[in-house]
Amino acid sequence: MKEKILNVFFPRTCPVCGEVVKGQDKFVCDKCKGKVFYMKEPKCAKCGKSLKEDGTLCKDCREHKHAYEKGVCLFQYAGGIKESMYRFKYKNAREYGAYYGWETAKRYGKLFEQWGIDCIMAVPVSKKKEIKRGYNQAYVYAKEISRYTKIPIDKKCLVRVEDTKPQKEFVGIARKKNVENAFAIYEEKAKEYNKVLLVDDIYTTGSTIDACTRVLKAAGVKEVYFVCISAGVL
Repeated sequence: MKEKILNVFFPRTCPVCGEVVKGQDKFVCDKCKGKVFYMKEPKCAKCGKSLKEDGTLCKDCREHKHAYEKGVCLFQYAGGIKESMYRFKYKNAREYGAYYGWETAKRYGKLFEQWGIDCIMAVPVSKKKEIKRGYNQAYVYAKEISRYTKIPIDKKCLVRVEDTKPQKEFVGIARKKNVENAFAIYEEKAKEYNKVLLVDDIYTTGSTIDACTRVLKAAGVKEVYFVCISAGVL
């Protein structure tokens, strides 16, 4: 009821084109449905990216051992999702988080139950970036996943201690080095969790997820999984 009332005064906008969406049960307008591409089979059994050819693992996961257990990605980083994520991340379109979270819960909620997730954590940004931007887009997304799945979220356990350069500026091993000492954890808090779901916006090589996973496991977390809004297709 509360959400319906809010939609009257603050109409829901399409996360692809930005136009007002008609219909209380819709997130994406009719003309933009064909511009959103979900991750499809075959997928990498480790990182969840769609593969162009049949196989078990993508090239990256064959060549590099990841610290996390498994992960999934919601959309292909293509079509309307590219612009949608740009506005979500840099143009204060925080309302898109509800769409991403709802779709994630619908498609992967049962999988999170199978994994036995007992806590959701967003990949943190530096205080400098969060103050400049006004929010952490990964936390906005994580909060919506928590809302739709009812899995508890912890914002304070995992922290960023280095203001690293954007990962998009690096390739290969440089991506790993850029974030390997960027995160820290409140160990006493981490001991409360056995299986954590890390949440981020974009997955590329997994360097950021791996860096977070290592500090979580060093603090006693047994298994770490991840979900991201989008990733490329291999």
